[in-house]
Amino acid sequence: MSVQAGEGRVGSRLAARDSMVLLVFGCRLVQTVLRMAMGALVVYICEEHSCTPASKGWILSAHAFGYCTTQVLGGVLADRAGGCGVAGGALAAAGLALATTPAAAALLGLGGVVAAQVVMGIAMGPLFPATMQVLAKWLPPNERAFASTALDSGITVGSLVAVPISSALAVHFGWRPALVIYGLAAIAYSALWAKHAAERPDCCPYCSEGEQAFLASALPQTKRQPEAGADADGFLEALRHMRFWAIYVAHFAFNYSVYFINSWSATYYLEVFAMRPEHAGLHLSLPHAVNMLVKVCATPIIARAMRVCSFSDLGCRRAFSGVGFLVAAACLRLLPYAAGSASATTALFSTALGFMGLHPSGFKANYMDVTREHGGVVSGVGNTVASVASSIGPLLVSQVRASSGSWSPVFHSVAMLNLLAILIFGTLSSTTPIEEDCRSPQYTWQELRSKAQLARILGLVQRRAHAGRRHSGLVAPARCHVVHAAAEC
Repeated sequence: MSVQAGEGRVGSRLAARDSMVLLVFGCRLVQTVLRMAMGALVVYICEEHSCTPASKGWILSAHAFGYCTTQVLGGVLADRAGGCGVAGGALAAAGLALATTPAAAALLGLGGVVAAQVVMGIAMGPLFPATMQVLAKWLPPNERAFASTALDSGITVGSLVAVPISSALAVHFGWRPALVIYGLAAIAYSALWAKHAAERPDCCPYCSEGEQAFLASALPQTKRQPEAGADADGFLEALRHMRFWAIYVAHFAFNYSVYFINSWSATYYLEVFAMRPEHAGLHLSLPHAVNMLVKVCATPIIARAMRVCSFSDLGCRRAFSGVGFLVAAACLRLLPYAAGSASATTALFSTALGFMGLHPSGFKANYMDVTREHGGVVSGVGNTVASVASSIGPLLVSQVRASSGSWSPVFHSVAMLNLLAILIFGTLSSTTPIEEDCRSPQYTWQELRSKAQLARILGLVQRRAHAGRRHSGLVAPARCHVVHAAAEC
């Protein structure tokens, strides 16, 4: 078979990097189903244990508390030990925690359910940074936007199927077997991942020589394994560069906006249109369907058109996220004026969430661009920031509503956050890895600091020698100047 288009694709067979994208798609789908399942199963758990609203809230939020704690640590482990092992271990541990939830509930009651959800969140935290770190080694820059959109579709599919499947399992088998089934499915998928996932193209048994050669030329190669102290340096680099903060702010605004729509739209329809959730099913599900349609159908067409128009990688990233934030902000700002029509409100919610489907090709793909050596840490910090937005968003919205007594300030504040994200991501983002900003990219940060200190010593040597000649006409031995200059540094 011949290699097609110089991209290492042989005949009609899937390229190895396409298989890796499918494997990560499965990780995202399984992760989302595990996280979303409790939203439906908590109804059956609380019917049996007579939950209060507060205890129900603890069950639903327990996963998020655990999830926020291990993403940066997971990124550090992925950078040092490799993302494949970290991702597979995270998925298996999360499945084990979910499968043992019925036993924890039998021992500790609702407290056991909460504890198991926290442990599942802790186990699942490293999954996002680890998979992003792996894909950065597999995907050329011009394929990252489409791949990121495909991966995000796994989250959308998981969100769509988790609730109906969980309800069906609970009705037919009970909530305990449902949790065990989900947990065992996650463990089984982690075994599939361990068998087929590969850290790099050069250690993948099913990656053809042609594809390996193409990826070797298309991808910048990481020069060495992290050295002692690299963990601290990686975390500092994740906080130091403004191009990272451009992604973090965009991710924060994205999560805040999406979780606002997902969490509060049912309440909005009830309060404004007196429509209970069971009667507003179409209004609540249509925005998610539009979001999926944009990801699957519209994004590839737009990306192809941008390539024809010679958009750079940075131009594509900024255009996708800029348009996504701008249209969402406009729709949210118009929502108060559509309060007389449920159909108009649904159209605005659908348009806003639909254009949010552009972001996987924008700032989310940018995670794979900005660094070669610290991808796990950067992804971990970014997803932690986004998780904080998901956690505090509902609380802030409730505070704004309580203080104003109106929905308009809420919509206005979320719209303004989207506009702020446009400004920051549009001006500070970059697709150049930070390693290429150094004059000598073969050096580690420790070596660069040592060289900077040597430059300061040499500068002091020259100044001391010049001062000696000017005042005494005598030139001291060079070694004396070096010793005194080094002591001053």
